Amino acid sequence: MNHYMKICLIRPPKLMIKNASSVVSFPPLGMAIIAAVLKNEGHKVQVIDAAITENNQQVPFDSNNINTKLPSNASLVTTGLSCDEVVDLIDADTDIIGFSCMFSIDWVSDRTLINFIGEKMPGKLLIAAGESASGMPDIFLKQCPGLTACVIGEGEETILEFIAALKENKSLQTVNGLMFRGTDGFIKTPKRERLRQLDQLPIPAWEEFPVTRYPRPIKNSDGTNGITLPLIATRGCPYRCTFCTSPDMWGTRYFMRSPESVVREMEYVKSMFGVINFEFFDLTAIIQKKWVIEFSNLLKEKKLNVVWRFPAGTRSEAIDEEVIEALSSSGCKEIMYAPESGSERVLELIKKKVIIPKLMESMQLAKKHDMRVYINMIIGLPGERHIDIFKTCLFLMRCAKLGVNDVGLAKFRPYPGSALFDDLHKKGIFDLNSDEYFIDSLFVVDSIVLNKFYNTEIRSSKLYMFYYFLYLSSFYSFQFIFQFKNFKRIMDYGTMYRYGLNLKKDIIGLFQGFLTFNDKSTARA
Repeated sequence: MNHYMKICLIRPPKLMIKNASSVVSFPPLGMAIIAAVLKNEGHKVQVIDAAITENNQQVPFDSNNINTKLPSNASLVTTGLSCDEVVDLIDADTDIIGFSCMFSIDWVSDRTLINFIGEKMPGKLLIAAGESASGMPDIFLKQCPGLTACVIGEGEETILEFIAALKENKSLQTVNGLMFRGTDGFIKTPKRERLRQLDQLPIPAWEEFPVTRYPRPIKNSDGTNGITLPLIATRGCPYRCTFCTSPDMWGTRYFMRSPESVVREMEYVKSMFGVINFEFFDLTAIIQKKWVIEFSNLLKEKKLNVVWRFPAGTRSEAIDEEVIEALSSSGCKEIMYAPESGSERVLELIKKKVIIPKLMESMQLAKKHDMRVYINMIIGLPGERHIDIFKTCLFLMRCAKLGVNDVGLAKFRPYPGSALFDDLHKKGIFDLNSDEYFIDSLFVVDSIVLNKFYNTEIRSSKLYMFYYFLYLSSFYSFQFIFQFKNFKRIMDYGTMYRYGLNLKKDIIGLFQGFLTFNDKSTARA
């Protein structure tokens, strides 16, 4: 082999229900960092973001690629390139093809593309990475015969050692953080130690990506939509929320970049691509008050004149008035909190260490400084009771009255690699050798009808659909009464743009689903 290798990195197209409105493909930050790591080592890198096309192309998905029945009158599509189009783009002299597989709801389409490429390009070495691959590497290898290995956890060091082992004809057992196909089955190597010196990571190789095609929610001064790109300032999360994959993917050690490193990246990316908005994709962005204030002050000193936001949810413990002032004055215009539930009993069940009075105080301070505030909630968590639903409704009313701009309401689904997923899987609730779980999960995300859930406390599907509507009506009715400007803005846009959800369409669909849905009591034991 040459001293370098040619690697093609692919983000597969996104699977969705036809006519669903929840498709938002943000720039793949992890893949951009991996591309930069490979380029820095002298390897030749080709990037294919198959989830993005100029005209948002949708391709019908062949139901023959699914080993379970779809709900009646349902059909699936993929958003992005077709399998043939992806193959046509891959350079013929490619040595390794890497797939970025982040979400289990896309697994059946990810699998289809991996197998298609394996058949069309025999002899190419295929490897998968990302949270989905980390959470169920055995399923990836079992259902994709052409796949050589899956990266488990952080991939920067693993991919370099993987390539070095190939070049030097060493066993892949020498590479930590892998599951690979051995002669007598799958072999899982020891867990890789976490990266601690995050400042040593290169700036993501956005030059390889179609940055102008990604969502652009912030406008320039001339009214045009400016370019938005993500970054991270930290990795890991010290908390152990049972619905989250972070403890499995990243561990519970929390490592931070220096404020100087983050600002240098923002300066460079702005100068290269004209970025006006940065989305911090950190799992838990604000833990240390000192870091936030230093970072905010440095941004002001540099006079970058950019907007930055926390769209993924953050903690409230370190956010006092001094922090809020620092955030707001340095360009942070939007902050997302993730309480998940308004019931302290449920928060304790899922190990979500949120103190509701402290959270309310933090949100109030943010609104005082004219920041847009959003919250994430989950309905259908295992162990949730009727009283917890009503407590959460009251919480949502308080949030709306306080001035929270919008709410993202997610229906619970168990993520591979999370504690709740492992618990349900051990009980035999679902079989990953069947596609039923993956299709159920897709319909939970893309469909307004909550026809699959994992709660034995509330067994009626129709009742859960009613509760879903009750959550929405609790928030928006109080917003209409007490914060009409916020309500009018949402209805004028017709969308909750942070999530790609069409609010008007979803409410209509909820009523239609409630009237027509056949309650089969699909709660799981």
